[in-house]
Amino acid sequence: MYFLGLDFIISSTILLIVVFLFVFLFKEQIKRFFYRNSPFELFLIRLKSYLEKTYPDILFDYSIVDKTKSEPNPDARMYMIIEHILQEYFDLILDESKFPSTTPQNIQWGSYVFNCEPNRNKLPNDWMQRKHALLQRDNKKCFRCSKKLDINTVQIYMIKSLKDNGKYNLENIIPICKDCEHILNQDKAKHLDIKEDLEDIVKESI
Repeated sequence: MYFLGLDFIISSTILLIVVFLFVFLFKEQIKRFFYRNSPFELFLIRLKSYLEKTYPDILFDYSIVDKTKSEPNPDARMYMIIEHILQEYFDLILDESKFPSTTPQNIQWGSYVFNCEPNRNKLPNDWMQRKHALLQRDNKKCFRCSKKLDINTVQIYMIKSLKDNGKYNLENIIPICKDCEHILNQDKAKHLDIKEDLEDIVKESI
């Protein structure tokens, strides 16, 4: 009868231990290699990550994912889903219950009240200061969609327009992003960043 040598047994045991350690330490990487996400699954991951990061206060409805299961073309399904998300974004309404009712004293300044009065439809001399005050008051977020804003990207929306005797007091103005400005002004011809971003996610996933 042939017996394996002791050296062979020891070498085989060490090799098995090394293999098991390798599998244990890199099991997640191995799993991802053999069970890679489909393009559609990658699309959903990227889509949800983008929406949660860019619009943190919006609870988007993802039921459209299940409703489109019968669509045999995954590319067409992705576009159906982003069209649904875009429609949700278009349908957002301004929450009037959150409109500011007072102006905090700590963000007012000497000429604040005087410059609230319109002057032949010209912007107040302290317009940039008002924009800074709005960003401070509303946590640098778009009032409508919660997108992050800074002094270069913030747009101003007047709750009561000048033609309706509105003024430039901070209770009458809210910060919004460029996309929301186009939507609130019903400027449908303008390009929307969210539409391009969502389409890019589809292209990256195909």
